[in-house]
Amino acid sequence: MIYILVMSVVTTILPTKTYKLIIVMIRKPKYIDFENELRLLNTLKYQLLTHGLHAGNTVIVTVSTDYSSVVGQYLRHALTHEREICDGFGVDVPYPDEVWDARYIGGLKKALVSHRDLFHNNNKSLLLVEAGVIRGGNYQFVTNHLKEYIDNKVLTLALYENENSVFKSDYVGEYYNNTTEDLTFWWEEDNKHWD
Repeated sequence: MIYILVMSVVTTILPTKTYKLIIVMIRKPKYIDFENELRLLNTLKYQLLTHGLHAGNTVIVTVSTDYSSVVGQYLRHALTHEREICDGFGVDVPYPDEVWDARYIGGLKKALVSHRDLFHNNNKSLLLVEAGVIRGGNYQFVTNHLKEYIDNKVLTLALYENENSVFKSDYVGEYYNNTTEDLTFWWEEDNKHWD
């Protein structure tokens, strides 16, 4: 088992001296195995179907295709309606050490334009899906951007969501605490962008 050490330095000023305190926090891995991933996918599938979402009225947008494609693929099939699987497409978003630059913004706009026929003039909702919403900044950026360009209803789903995320999804499989837990999926490989 690998533990991640998080350190931060806090400066404290007392009446006569200034002290630097080092706060050490160890995050344990929150390992998501195949069975837990599938359990939550099924839970979310039933929630979506119960709320009337299906291929006839929903387009799935997989946000962060490198981490969330399993979720997008599963839900596209799970929301099959009258033997038609759900339409969908994906968008890539920046890693924590990157920003929303021309590459990412251009990719988002290109995806919306090239898939516009899936949702324009048919009143389908766009359901954004992510395996893990950690900080929430990418979801916040994508939803704000969508609201500027389309009139369709935008819904969001996270298999796992950090309870301290700045963004709150409409559908969440399970909450976790990113301060004490490091979300790690069974299929995930080490990625330098998370250092």
